[in-house]
Amino acid sequence: MGPSFAALSFDELAALLGSATRAATARRWLYGGALPSELPDRLPGIQAAAWDVARLEAPLPRWRLAAREAAADGTVKYALEFSGATVETVLIPSRDRSTVCVSSQAGCSRACAFCATATLGLLRPLDAGEIVLQYVVASADAPAGAPARNVVFMGMGEPMDNLDAVLEAIARLVERPQPALSPAHITVSTSGVLPGMKRFLRAGRGRLALSLNATTDAQRERLMPHNRTWPIAALLDALREDQAAHPGRRSFIEYVLWAGLNDTDDDAARLAALLDGLDAQVNLIPHNVFHGSALRPPADETVRRFQRALLGGGVKSIVRWPRGRDIAAACGQLAGRNPLVTEEV
Repeated sequence: MGPSFAALSFDELAALLGSATRAATARRWLYGGALPSELPDRLPGIQAAAWDVARLEAPLPRWRLAAREAAADGTVKYALEFSGATVETVLIPSRDRSTVCVSSQAGCSRACAFCATATLGLLRPLDAGEIVLQYVVASADAPAGAPARNVVFMGMGEPMDNLDAVLEAIARLVERPQPALSPAHITVSTSGVLPGMKRFLRAGRGRLALSLNATTDAQRERLMPHNRTWPIAALLDALREDQAAHPGRRSFIEYVLWAGLNDTDDDAARLAALLDGLDAQVNLIPHNVFHGSALRPPADETVRRFQRALLGGGVKSIVRWPRGRDIAAACGQLAGRNPLVTEEV
């Protein structure tokens, strides 16, 4: 059996159904509303015999909505079961568009000290169809005035450890006629897996966000042990090489802030120096606490002072204030629905 229905390219779907017109009909159905757990027996506008072939050769990924939780700020978190693995997906509505945060793996093999997903270990990678299906489920739930136009690979897992599936999923998300998202509206976050970063920057569509979180290697190794293999200088060199090859493509730097750990004026000055000459925007993220973690976010004024210091140093910077924290849907909190977790986050 080949790719699942959600992972088929438009050309593959047209070949399977016997025409591009039928493929367009099938795509409109896939992205047109609430998705059933399996393909229906019949789809209007598609010949029964052709549809039977599609149902047999390219079924939907096996999936089930295990839970749906809505936060006070409108953020929605979904727990999706895929063939024995549970992942979490988040819908983040804003004024005129919504963002879908998708997972690339069930669990994660990276041992970042500030992330609840790391407590799970790696269960398994997701395939491209399972990644796309997360977008389908969440986008169907987006408010009418705020369609899901943005996708961020910032959920469970390290995307660079499952890059083939991530690249294939992105190819489906930007493909016409649907969903035809703009590559500029797709962001892939990495904890700094250098070989995958370099490959994504060469071949990937979308933007890269590097989760840096520290201004010295010693500091970063305590938070992100794989920094011993790929230190800060090597990661930033890769971004500079990409900037030389693709002038005008901005990098994103994610910097999670912890009270008394990486939030000082000296840290801000070192970060500005590290990014000197790099067209980068720093997204400051106050830490989102989870069960068992001793790390705490700084006071809001400390966050604002850090941002002012960066701006004063010529570095573009915004603060990503928490969304969905009350349902453990904020950055770094995704772990609560996995059956291996015995304590609520």
